Amino acid sequence: MGILAKKPCAICGVEVGLTGQVKLADGNYICRKVCQKKAMHGYDFMHGNLPALQEHIAQVERDTETFKKFLWKAKPKSKFKQIGGLRVYEDLGLIARVSIGKKFFIFVSYVDKACIYRIADLYAYEYDQGSKSSFDLQSKTSKSESLHFCHYYFWDTPGLSDFAVRISKKGDQVTVEKYFNKLYGIEKTLRNIGNTWKNQINAVKAAGSAVKAAATGSDDLEEKAGAAADAMERAQYGDRSVWKARADATLAAWGVKWPGV
Repeated sequence: MGILAKKPCAICGVEVGLTGQVKLADGNYICRKVCQKKAMHGYDFMHGNLPALQEHIAQVERDTETFKKFLWKAKPKSKFKQIGGLRVYEDLGLIARVSIGKKFFIFVSYVDKACIYRIADLYAYEYDQGSKSSFDLQSKTSKSESLHFCHYYFWDTPGLSDFAVRISKKGDQVTVEKYFNKLYGIEKTLRNIGNTWKNQINAVKAAGSAVKAAATGSDDLEEKAGAAADAMERAQYGDRSVWKARADATLAAWGVKWPGV
């Protein structure tokens, strides 16, 4: 039967036909009706594999429960800044990507899905552009619409660690970049020149110390190499220690263990 043959969903096992299946990059199939909907909107199934998708689904289930309990229903509610399709909770050291649904004639909001990230783990927020074609039946011509995205990348995040969020215009990504650069102390302003210069000098010193340890066969080579790597990271991405401490304190207070830690 070939292409028309039903395939078992690799997650729930149900048999699905051609129109009810989604094929992953590793050759596995999942069902559109149930398992595809478990992922966040915009998940790249075409380039994903089964283990990565299962890890993401576990992330969504875990984080949606956490978000509902501590950030949606909790009183008083924590303050957040809505920017670039994300909710940034500066006081908590966390970021949330949330899908909000509506019911009862759109008067009642509910949390459909959520993914939670640590502010300290965000290392890139870049502009992406795409396009969407459509056909106008009246004029009988095809039209192309430009699409704008902000692409986020996170370290140490099991599940969906990089994703693109659609934005209205390129300028929205510029706003996102300025906001996070300021947050991490890496914006190019007079106030931050001192901190940037200090981080760069410390990185050079740490690297020099590691080279010297390697040349002399020092016992603490591994420690010095680690210190050099940390210093180079701070010079490029800013000092994230404050944001890491806030996230650790928040998660500890909630009794939530960060995956993989």
